[in-house]
Amino acid sequence: MSYEHMLDTILSGNIPCTGFSHADHLGTAHAALRRWEFFEAAHRYADGIRASAAAAGAPEKFNATLTLAFLCLVAERMGDENSETFVAENGDLTMAALAQAGYGPARLAHPKARAVGLLPQMA
Repeated sequence: MSYEHMLDTILSGNIPCTGFSHADHLGTAHAALRRWEFFEAAHRYADGIRASAAAAGAPEKFNATLTLAFLCLVAERMGDENSETFVAENGDLTMAALAQAGYGPARLAHPKARAVGLLPQMA
């Protein structure tokens, strides 16, 4: 299944409960950013992820800070490549990369992190 098709599944609020990997998150985020300008993509993508988490019975899994941070990192790196190529060439976009950008575990666990896109915490 292409990342563009996976994105449509997310937007319908039906992301699979299992088997949806970190690479799938990156690929679908890239697909959203190719489809819409940044703020439109962020709005639609976050709504889809949040609705999918709720439909799976795990609304607490949605984290606005995590979603926004990865969207920013993807947008910063992306060029004209397709989503499959982007994922293949950016395997270093992991939680470790997020921590280096100021989003450590404590920041992502902050009580507001699930509802508000918190800025990175600088040392």
